Amino acid sequence: MRKLLIALLLFSFGSIYAGGYRVALQGQRMLGMAHAGISVFNNAETTFFNPAGMAFLEGKLNVSFGVSGIMSHVKFQNPEYNWMHETDNPLGTPFYLYATYKATDNINVGLAVYTPFGSSTVWHKWAGSDIVNDISMKVFYIQPSLAYKFSDMFSVSASLIMAYGGVLYNKDVNRYLTGDNGEKTNVQLDSGISGATGYAISLAFKPADNLSFGLNYRSSVTLDAQNGTATFNNVPAFLSNDLKNTNFSAELPMPAELGLGMSFKPMDKLLVAIDYNYTYWSIYKELRIEFDNDLPPSVADKKYKNTNTFRFGAEYQLNDKMFVRAGYYYDQSPVPEGHFSPETPSLDTNNFTFGFGYQMDKWSFDFSLLYLKGKERTDYTFVTGEGPVAHKFGGTYVNNAIIPGIGISYSIK
Repeated sequence: MRKLLIALLLFSFGSIYAGGYRVALQGQRMLGMAHAGISVFNNAETTFFNPAGMAFLEGKLNVSFGVSGIMSHVKFQNPEYNWMHETDNPLGTPFYLYATYKATDNINVGLAVYTPFGSSTVWHKWAGSDIVNDISMKVFYIQPSLAYKFSDMFSVSASLIMAYGGVLYNKDVNRYLTGDNGEKTNVQLDSGISGATGYAISLAFKPADNLSFGLNYRSSVTLDAQNGTATFNNVPAFLSNDLKNTNFSAELPMPAELGLGMSFKPMDKLLVAIDYNYTYWSIYKELRIEFDNDLPPSVADKKYKNTNTFRFGAEYQLNDKMFVRAGYYYDQSPVPEGHFSPETPSLDTNNFTFGFGYQMDKWSFDFSLLYLKGKERTDYTFVTGEGPVAHKFGGTYVNNAIIPGIGISYSIK
């Protein structure tokens, strides 16, 4: 019975991984156009958005590299208890590296390395410390692709996905327990992730020089955290035999995504792109954590819902070398009512993008800026702990982010 009470006290947190942990920053040229690139085949970024589009690239060899700087901020308040807190998040730097090679007139190969999922949130000395103090999750994919061009208008592609990453999570065990030194007792979970695989298939259709269509499906990938370490700090003497460092294991699904795109040129210098993304978040039904000692497993209901995203972007060519871009998309949160958690607050967001490109001979340079504004959300249904230590925690959340980025591309014809 004592072990059971300890488990309920410590490990009934809502989630180690936060909801809505998708990172849509996989191409600076396309990001300037609301990340709408499924039917735009103009550089190596297509190895992410639609690998079948490699067949329509002009260069024999194409390479693209880019990085973004995520500056995000979350505010939380609960007027009933006069709680007001803000995150102190570190700078996030997701990156990508793409390369394509035209092996024959009909066969193209490509390699993509990118960071599709991740989160980083830091709360300092706040009322929800028994839910999370800080969390960092980083996942990157390695995706080799093969595209075959059936005709001047149609091509297909197949890809293998290999996923790697890690997670680091820290929380106080509850809001009251302290060690003999007066500091709050906390637990830190740390685990690497490797060996997960998935696949992607895509189609590209270009019936005219000024009109293109694309379809891309990326499968789900289940990340398996094995032999993670759970480390306890500031443990009071009377619990020293119960709160011992141990190992844990858990699984986290990366959702599948279906994307459809159309792009057209209503005039010579203007390109318009429209994308639709359907993300299969409903695969994330629960988070189950198994511990190597005799503590019962921690199980948290998630019940995520599938989401829709519509993207609208445009590019205008100022002259032979310079391009300007702009776009908008509305991103839905997959977290249903009653399952919201502050580990990485997942809100519905309005997203505004801007971009600029400069092209010279074999090189091109692309700059993007994304402004994200979260829709205010109030949720008081999150419950931490069970039995005599159970309590609801909630309030109103709002977030915003400014994300600049730079990309460099190289092409040999």
